[in-house]
Amino acid sequence: MMITTHNFIVLSLIVCATLGVTYLLTRVMQGKGYKVNTLLNILLMLAISTVLVLVGSSFSWILKGIAFALILLYASCEDYSKREADDFLWVMILLLCICNASSLSLWSMLGGVFVTFVPTFAIAILGRVGGIGGADIKIAGACGLMLGFMGGSIGYAVGLLSAVLFNIIYNKVKHRKNSKSFPMLPFLSIGFMLGYFIF
Repeated sequence: MMITTHNFIVLSLIVCATLGVTYLLTRVMQGKGYKVNTLLNILLMLAISTVLVLVGSSFSWILKGIAFALILLYASCEDYSKREADDFLWVMILLLCICNASSLSLWSMLGGVFVTFVPTFAIAILGRVGGIGGADIKIAGACGLMLGFMGGSIGYAVGLLSAVLFNIIYNKVKHRKNSKSFPMLPFLSIGFMLGYFIF
C-alpha cells in the first residue's frame, strides 16, 4: 500500500500525540503514587503506536488500538502499584466495543466473554484468597467482548501463560514461595494487546 504525504503526516501526528498523552497519563499516575517509569511507558507506547500505524488498515482501527493500549497501560500500572484497578477502566473498554459492532459478530463477542470471563471467575472462586481479584475478572471479560472469540482466546492464553511462567521463574530466582500474590493485569494486557493485532 502506497502512503501519501498527507497520510504520512497524519500518521506521524498520531504517534506524536500518543507520546504526549502517554507522558501526561504517566504524570497523573505518578501524582497518584503509582510505581511507573516514564521512559519505559513512552517507549512502550511508541512501539505499540508505530506498529499500529504500520499494520493498520484504517484510522479508526489505529485510534481504537491506541486508546485500548492506553487503558491497558493505566490498568497495568495501577495493578502493579496497588493490586487493584478502577472500575472505570473496564467500562472504557466496553465503550470501545461499540466500535466493533460492524466488524465482529455478536456470537464472536459473546464467545470472547465466555473464554475470558468464565475461566478468570472460576480461578478467583476456586483459588486462594488474594489471588485474582474483581478487576482482573471485569477487565478480562471486557477485553474478551472487545476482541471476540479468536482475539480474546489467544490474548487470554498468552497473558495467563506468560504470568504463570514469569511468576514461577521469578519466585525460583528470588527463593520465594509461589503462593505470594502478583499483579495479573500487566501480563493479561500484553496478551490482549497481541489479541488486538490478531482480531
